[in-house]
Amino acid sequence: MPWASAAALAGVMALALVLPARGADVVDVAGVCAACHPTEAAASAEHGSHAPTLDCGSCHGDRRPGRFGRGHRRVARCASCHETAGHPARRRRGRRAQRNCQRCHAPHGTANLALVDEQVRVRRRLVPIAFVNTSGAAPGGFTNPDAPGQGLCEGCHRGTDFYRRDGTGAPHFTDSCTTCHVHAAGFAPVADDRNCALCHTEQGDRFEKASPHSAQLVCSDCHPAAETVIGPGHRGTSDCADCHDTATHAPGGPPGEPCETCHEPHGSDNAFLVREAIEVPQGGLRPIRFDDIRGRADGSFASASAPGTGICEVCHTTTQFYRADGAGAGHFTFSCLPCHRHSEGFSPR
Repeated sequence: MPWASAAALAGVMALALVLPARGADVVDVAGVCAACHPTEAAASAEHGSHAPTLDCGSCHGDRRPGRFGRGHRRVARCASCHETAGHPARRRRGRRAQRNCQRCHAPHGTANLALVDEQVRVRRRLVPIAFVNTSGAAPGGFTNPDAPGQGLCEGCHRGTDFYRRDGTGAPHFTDSCTTCHVHAAGFAPVADDRNCALCHTEQGDRFEKASPHSAQLVCSDCHPAAETVIGPGHRGTSDCADCHDTATHAPGGPPGEPCETCHEPHGSDNAFLVREAIEVPQGGLRPIRFDDIRGRADGSFASASAPGTGICEVCHTTTQFYRADGAGAGHFTFSCLPCHRHSEGFSPR
């Protein structure tokens, strides 16, 4: 029989003498599969198989109980358990999809992470692959800075902008590739809440600061997807009024100043997302410290030690009280908010 060596066949026949002639239990006994499939069994035993909870029968259901030979067991489709797309991201079904998965993965076990095969076929030749590190750029990772062109992703790439097999390509992010290139999408680039900060570093750093926004929201809550392709304009920006029922400050009458004049929505070192610097009507940026709501106090609405530098004062040039030049008539020194409510655009009441 061409499907088994003489030694493997002898092992099966020996087992047949001590096991029942029929029934699925025959092929579930330890060692039976290994008699005909020593390579797969050895890989499974050495590297922990596909998953700790699986055995041969989990993926290879019995088709002919009690019998051996070609086709006596099914081969499960990867898509039966894994929701993923082919790479490159083209629609494949059935055996074509299966072959696509197995171009990079050895389902019975491998010394590499994620069942990545130790040899990947690239244009009719086998390329050795070491994948023991999930970093984007590291020896044994997706790309290899010590040996450009020999990383897992690089082995096949010829026409990409980055990380090509000949060791060339433009500079790119060095974070883990799967942060943006999602396996379930066939490694097509996907922009989501996990990776926004890779391109939007300033906003990402600000969002790490403690604030009501970062405590309750993720990027997509205010920036809904607008385009399927990553690039300028691929996400929109929600209006503050979508969540906040408040009036803007309108010293010259409606519609008033935009919320972003005084607030930095991504995060600030000041309380209530107040900007660390505000562009004032008289021109230029004025630094702002706001961590106290007592009224006339340092770091509050009006400054006690440096008149004209408080959050309310820096813009005021024609008010009766608390002007940017440090002048103005005497006024209350407690918090401005009991009389000048934010919800009413700071109009006095």
